[in-house]
Amino acid sequence: MSEQNRAIYEFGPFRLDAQRRLLLRDSEPVKLFPKEFDTLLALVERGGEVLDKDELMRKVWGETIVEESNLSSNISHLRKLLGESRYRHEYIVTIPGRGYQFVAGVKQAFNEVIVRERTRTEIIVEQEGEAGEIESIAESEVLPAQSKGAQPWLGGTAQMVPAPALVTQEETTPGRKRLRIALLAGLFGLLLAGVGGGVWLYQSRNREREQRAAGLKLPQQQMTLRRFATHGGVPYGVAISPDGKSLVYKQSINDKDSLWLGQIETNNSVPISHRTDLTYGEPAFAPDGGSIYFTVSDDNRPQAMLVRMPVLGGVMTELIPNVHGPVTFSPDGKQLAFLRGDDETNQNSIIIADSADGKREHTLITRKLPQTFSSMGLAWSPDGQTIAVGANKTGGQDEILAVSVADSSVSKIGARDWGQLGKLAWLPDGGGLVMIARENAAARKSHIWFVPYPYGEARRVPNDLNIYLMNSLSLSAEGKLAVLQGHIQSSIWIAPNADLKQARRVLEGVAPRYEGVDGLAWTPDGRLLYTAYVGDSLAIWSMNSDGSNLRQLTSGGANSVDIQMSVTADGRYVVFQSNRSGGSEIWRANTNGSGLKQLTAAGGNSLPSLSPDGQWVVYTSVRDGKPTLWRISIDGGEAKQLTYKSSSWSQVSPDGKYIAYTAPSEAPGVRLMIIPFEGGEPVKSFAVPETALTGRRAMRWMPDGKAIIYKDHLRGLWQQGLDKEKPQPVKGFEDLRVRHLAWSFDGKSFVYTSGPTTQEIILIENFK
Repeated sequence: MSEQNRAIYEFGPFRLDAQRRLLLRDSEPVKLFPKEFDTLLALVERGGEVLDKDELMRKVWGETIVEESNLSSNISHLRKLLGESRYRHEYIVTIPGRGYQFVAGVKQAFNEVIVRERTRTEIIVEQEGEAGEIESIAESEVLPAQSKGAQPWLGGTAQMVPAPALVTQEETTPGRKRLRIALLAGLFGLLLAGVGGGVWLYQSRNREREQRAAGLKLPQQQMTLRRFATHGGVPYGVAISPDGKSLVYKQSINDKDSLWLGQIETNNSVPISHRTDLTYGEPAFAPDGGSIYFTVSDDNRPQAMLVRMPVLGGVMTELIPNVHGPVTFSPDGKQLAFLRGDDETNQNSIIIADSADGKREHTLITRKLPQTFSSMGLAWSPDGQTIAVGANKTGGQDEILAVSVADSSVSKIGARDWGQLGKLAWLPDGGGLVMIARENAAARKSHIWFVPYPYGEARRVPNDLNIYLMNSLSLSAEGKLAVLQGHIQSSIWIAPNADLKQARRVLEGVAPRYEGVDGLAWTPDGRLLYTAYVGDSLAIWSMNSDGSNLRQLTSGGANSVDIQMSVTADGRYVVFQSNRSGGSEIWRANTNGSGLKQLTAAGGNSLPSLSPDGQWVVYTSVRDGKPTLWRISIDGGEAKQLTYKSSSWSQVSPDGKYIAYTAPSEAPGVRLMIIPFEGGEPVKSFAVPETALTGRRAMRWMPDGKAIIYKDHLRGLWQQGLDKEKPQPVKGFEDLRVRHLAWSFDGKSFVYTSGPTTQEIILIENFK
């Protein structure tokens, strides 16, 4: 038994409620994001003491690896909220070379003591009680205007708390070996215990069904969320074991992939595969929990090979080549299904094969562009009759399809369409699907959704501000969910002539607004335009080059997205990509946000760039599933096709003579191509580093038109001279994660968005 105190701290006009995660100023709520609250609480709890940076970061982020700039950002924003100025610190004082100290007088009270029997830190949500009242603990921030009408996650919202600390890597080599043996023994014990646990769970389910049949009222279950701290890296994929006691996750340490086995109860992990020559795909447990399946690729074998490996590590058995994405298993575990694509025929297929040896392949169904299957995974239903899969529709939307295993017939699951579908999984009872999805393809925010089956309205779970990675979702046999949560803490900087030593920060972002991540542009008079979220909508904002006079320029309906903007040289218009009319189109507006005009139609139009004279817009248009470059007048009208092979992400040269763009490459990654402004065959073609110009790309011509600068997906910038064979890294930016970039019209100022990514494994129970 342990006691959990509801501590309340009072300082100045502020009241900090630790249990309710609420900060009040003169009885009015103060908007705080979760990590900001954790930072403030840690300082207040140690009021009068110096808290060094390392200890403070451990208190706030646990074992998650983040940059120190995240802490600096939290402190800076807290000081603003507390009313401090640059020269007057009444609450938080910086102790040079050490850390921070909370210096204000603090009074402490205790509201209520709750006694709970708990063996680990959890996140508890009180479900609806007998009187219909809902008592919940807010997870993210206090927003009085929104909280009144907020949709609870099937009965409540959630509060995040730190996970237990991990064993560090700072032990001696023999110690690590003993630790590994002990952990493997413990994990093996858990796997054996799963058999007995399965019998108990089966009996428990039977009793529950009998109670329901007898009309007895069952006690409400509490929804819980908890973090699982990874061991020394950033997680990019996770799978939970069928018994819900273990995790296998892939993570990146120093840009190298590795696979780890984690014990959920103790929050300990051991590496089970760390071949530095391999790139690992999304892992999946076999139904018996004894082995894991995943894809591997390397420089000599770019096509992904499906392999099987014992869950405790060991030899990889190669099974099936050319597998795209994770696999799903039939209920008896004897077969598996996966996706396979063919770039030459522009089609992909659902393939079924034996799970033991990968043999007896047969194609269940094939679809061609533009109506191909999503590449983020399949889900085999618990009754074995159906495979659920995301599929692309004409016009850019996605839908969920149910494909019959018996006769390949297809039906739609749910009435609505989606912007983009990610990983999905069936609930153990077959009563619906849980998945990651975006409501708009161009949006950055993706959330967890529950889709009832065979009918019912989809619901977002939870209705929070957190963002979940599209490609990672896994469900245990008892319905415990493992997902990845991620955030970008962005900030906007200006560097004269791209000299990082002279760079100054003009806007410190606040998660999850993603300032400048999806668009940056200069106006001729030296103002900056940038993108930022307002609720669930992504809008264009403006500010002075010193970060003052912030103003929202565009606004749309719910889930509207305005991104990738450019400004004409006369300062009259801003051109941007938007979904405000339904599909993705190119729009024009006055630089003050007025005078909206849609330039393109029919959907699938994106990524505009302007000619130097401001008369033409070059953009990417996806037609029949293939992206190509087109050109249209700034006033609209008939568009002209410029390329006929797959091409996207165009930028017009400063002299207006050429267009740079990206095109598929035979090697991994893309190529950088140059064509005349009037279109035609490429006049230049350059190889691009494999990790550059992937995902959400950003590139610009240098002001003199002699080179092109573009960002790497991992970190840094590259510069490709037109007279050079290979690109060169831009000095000073090698270790910086750049999100977006733009040159001023006079070529003297370089603006860029940067910021670290934080990704964490989240475990969710009782969400239905």
